[in-house]
Amino acid sequence: MQSTTTDLTKGRPLSVIMRFALPFMLSDFLQQLYNMVDSIIIGHALGEVSLAGIGVATPIMSIVINFLMGIAMGMGVVLSQYFGRGDITSLKRVLSTGVMAGSAFTVALSALCVALSKYFLLALATPIEAIGAADVYLKIIFAGGIFTFLYNYYMFSLRAVGNSLAPLIILIICVAINAGLDLVLILCTSMGIAGAAVATVAAQAISVLLCAIYTRKRVRVLCLSRKDWVFDKKMLKVITSYGLSVGLQQVVIYAGRIAVQGLVNTYGTAVMGGVNNATRLDALLQTPLRGYTNALTNYYAQNWGAGYKDRIVRGYKESVAVSIINAVIFIALGYLLARPLSYIFIGSEGGQAVIDVCADFLKAMVSGYFFVGAILIAQSLFKGVGKIGFFLTTTISSIIFRVALSYIFDRFWGIKGMYWAVPASWLVAGTVGAILTVVTYRRHIRAMPQLTSDAGERVLSVSKEESGLHKAVDGEGEQCSQLTSINTCIKTSIDTADIADNGNYADLLGNAELTDDADVSGEAAETSDITEIALFGRISARAETVSRE
Repeated sequence: MQSTTTDLTKGRPLSVIMRFALPFMLSDFLQQLYNMVDSIIIGHALGEVSLAGIGVATPIMSIVINFLMGIAMGMGVVLSQYFGRGDITSLKRVLSTGVMAGSAFTVALSALCVALSKYFLLALATPIEAIGAADVYLKIIFAGGIFTFLYNYYMFSLRAVGNSLAPLIILIICVAINAGLDLVLILCTSMGIAGAAVATVAAQAISVLLCAIYTRKRVRVLCLSRKDWVFDKKMLKVITSYGLSVGLQQVVIYAGRIAVQGLVNTYGTAVMGGVNNATRLDALLQTPLRGYTNALTNYYAQNWGAGYKDRIVRGYKESVAVSIINAVIFIALGYLLARPLSYIFIGSEGGQAVIDVCADFLKAMVSGYFFVGAILIAQSLFKGVGKIGFFLTTTISSIIFRVALSYIFDRFWGIKGMYWAVPASWLVAGTVGAILTVVTYRRHIRAMPQLTSDAGERVLSVSKEESGLHKAVDGEGEQCSQLTSINTCIKTSIDTADIADNGNYADLLGNAELTDDADVSGEAAETSDITEIALFGRISARAETVSRE
């Protein structure tokens, strides 16, 4: 049976990342289309006021939705690290603890947001004519929050174990269902903007069901048996440190957008609609790089968990080149297609002001794509290796400067000045990200003991799901007492194990080497001994885990 997981610790970094990232890119593109469908249909069928209503509802909705997605994304990073180590027992504890805690939190948060949705709109000085429709839309979306969390729980869990194709296929189905229901409920009923919200929630509920069925049938490593359902308080702390940090990052982004939205709302419904449409198009144009860097996070996490710092460094260098090429292409496309793309949301008749605002704002934003690349590449590294504080710092710096510069530039140059506050804030955050990347490398990555990942020198090479290893270490192997003779010990253990198909450990050649150019003597020799002890413990843990499976 074809493997439904991918080991990102093998192969040439760029090739591995690109193959794994392609479904991410397509998924992100479809996710943006999924988010745009409501606006496109509402703009053409219901007009400018309804389009403004969904525009002002979007940043409020996005705070909650992306916070839930951030929790699932953070949990996915933890899963990737345990998967990279081959620690399936801990992986399943993350799954069970995460879904129980996340579901309970989601239900409570959804109830609170349903009760407060109208007050959110009033706080943003939303025009009276747009409040009614926007409030109905928000209440329905918030009520379906549990489906949003579970959908992302499955998506990021699958990606964590190297399966990026299944999430893509399920998302395609989800987008198709959402678009179909939008057309029926908006055009064929009197539900109006509420129909768009119902279509979104229904599509996600169906997607959750499809994810559950697929995971149970095809991805056994993510399936939880009765004994796997445990609530681990210690594991909850690990998940929380990642999940809430990534969720908070999403909140900060959209809180900043809401702060700017208050300024945008003072210009009327045409500017509100145009800014919202440009923001959606910007998100669409960023999908290739965002999809790539989402995959890159999993690449970093698996290699960090496995201890392969050489692959982390190579992956980073090659990814910087990818981000530069991406920026050149999409800056050109943004300037060439800004106005044609603006017509997607609303016809020119009665909507010319919306189109003008959308085109001008989009051109300003794409001008900052070099800086966006610097931010995303840095943030993927920070998430993958667990430097969540650095990850949040880049985001917060971007948002603080975006809000501050929006009001300052607007004061001097009006609405068009506000447009250019976005690339200016990206410049600041990109600089911060580059500095923190250097700090991360010098203090954390360079200091890692090197587990060589080249062919023939792999220390750990176990098929994490399909291997036929049932007895990884028997009595004879367990009696090895000299850690410094680890090669002999592991070889003996392997020889006595029942290994089927390709689930073999790679040969252990020589002692574990550090990448630093130093003789293995004195202090370096002591470091080598520590490395061997760590290797032995990690291999033993992995063998025990696989034997349980």
